Amino acid sequence: MTGAETLLVLGEVLAAPSDGGEMNSVTVSPGLPGFFAAFVLAVVVVLLAVDLSRRTRRIQARARVEERMREEQEQERAAAERGPSAEVSSSAEETEPRAEEPAAERSPSAEALERGAEEPPSAPEDPQR
Repeated sequence: MTGAETLLVLGEVLAAPSDGGEMNSVTVSPGLPGFFAAFVLAVVVVLLAVDLSRRTRRIQARARVEERMREEQEQERAAAERGPSAEVSSSAEETEPRAEEPAAERSPSAEALERGAEEPPSAPEDPQR
């Protein structure tokens, strides 16, 4: 007997059902343990997706804050280079509505941020309460 024939015979012996019955969809199905394994796997995937989206939002928010801080520092640096007389004229320009954004369309929070408020004003109370 050669090595290949030995492997074939061994494969037939190991692959044969131990109860001597035929293989059908009931005897081959994963059953309850397979269902639990698939369910746990699905729950883990959903939890990982939620965690991934939360971390992505957090990273994007940090990037936006860092960008705003960088822009403010650049504006302060540019204002310091121009001198004190330029700061007075630039502050007058900031209070006027921009040409590309009409005053009617500007939100109160955007105006408060331009004036230098740290936090935008909170939403007005609901009058129906």
